[in-house]
Amino acid sequence: MVNQFRVTKVPNNVESAINTLETKPKEFALYLDESGSPKPSPDDSSPFFAMGGVLIKRSNEAIINSLLVDFKNRWNIFQEIPLHGNEIRSRKKRFAWLGKLSHSERELFIGDLTNTIINCPIVVHACVVSRQGYLKRYLEIYGENTWEMMKSAFSIVVERAAKYTALKNGRLMVYFEAAGKTEDRLLKQYSNELRSQGNPFDPNRSSEYSPLSNTDFSRLLRGIDSKTKNNLVMQLTDLCLYPVARSQDQPDNRAFLSLRQENLLVDCNLEPSQIPRLGIKYYCFDKS
Repeated sequence: MVNQFRVTKVPNNVESAINTLETKPKEFALYLDESGSPKPSPDDSSPFFAMGGVLIKRSNEAIINSLLVDFKNRWNIFQEIPLHGNEIRSRKKRFAWLGKLSHSERELFIGDLTNTIINCPIVVHACVVSRQGYLKRYLEIYGENTWEMMKSAFSIVVERAAKYTALKNGRLMVYFEAAGKTEDRLLKQYSNELRSQGNPFDPNRSSEYSPLSNTDFSRLLRGIDSKTKNNLVMQLTDLCLYPVARSQDQPDNRAFLSLRQENLLVDCNLEPSQIPRLGIKYYCFDKS
């Protein structure tokens, strides 16, 4: 199947694209998931926190659903069982049966899953935060008032996705996986603050990234809502985020290489000069 979200190189002028949005802009959706704990704790051994997922045209949701339903049917997976990446990788819980397969059978499963994912009409976007780099940069300065990494990652990935969709004459709806009342309320708060106050970062330090104003966010963001694990696009998000999150310490991981080879990473659809402002953000990593 030919991927239906192949995109050509986009122009550089985001501001112009925002100002010339047509009366009926295209509808896009950003499905977000998390990987790792967002708490800025020095005791957490996880090397990263990531927030991101898949950016899709709303008109392509049915295609993605059909591809994932067919995959589950081929492997006799009940439709109500989510394709949870951690369970698949560890062969535990609802995917413990993978551990009983031969090596060649497991390779068939992983190969089929990979082919299903890369045939989905998606663009993968994310913000990956180095935990130690984040603590080194902010904890001494702000102490207990240090933001959770979720606020930084959410603000960055939503802004960059909004800029990208603006260049496609689009507006963006944001969906996240429901996790609980407190966290869900925080994400909606962050979204509302983008629309009312704009980018939350220091204007001097963030100026090189051409931050959007609250007016820009109001024009580009349609809203935000939660989805459960049963949503098929959200399951795809879980499968796509982890390999991007691990790409800094495992750059040769099979899933990440497949996404890059098929030009499904947002960076693959940008000019090199656009990547620092619109591409996947690796935040607080030592540039050396």
